[in-house]
Amino acid sequence: MVFKPEIIQERLKELDTVTEELSLYKEITQEDLDASLSKRWVIERGLIAAANIVFDIADHILASRFHVYPETYEDSLHLLREKGVISKNLFEKIEGFGGFRNILVHEYLGIDINEVHRNYKKSPAIFKEFAREILSFMEGLQ
Repeated sequence: MVFKPEIIQERLKELDTVTEELSLYKEITQEDLDASLSKRWVIERGLIAAANIVFDIADHILASRFHVYPETYEDSLHLLREKGVISKNLFEKIEGFGGFRNILVHEYLGIDINEVHRNYKKSPAIFKEFAREILSFMEGLQ
């Protein structure tokens, strides 16, 4: 696989769009999510969309630059850290996001609204930090 910066740029732009949309709900409370299925779906769908973008970026970088093909989303995050693509600090913030994404997508044992709210509150900042670190990695390739 050939590394294509334009693929990463396109996905980072979409991640920014998703993050901005999620930020419109920054005042939402857990009680709001309990009371409104529509709001809950917006937040859950936004988190799924962002997670898919993050893991798509991770897979592209890992396959094209390092010729590794992670078996799980969590493996992707570990390998990004191991290969120096993301910092230890970011890794510690984003670790577990693959499992959370799977819970949202597959509704394993039901979805815990507390977890949705907790992840939602920290996600916009993490997504922005992820984008900055990916851009920094790409600048280092030039």
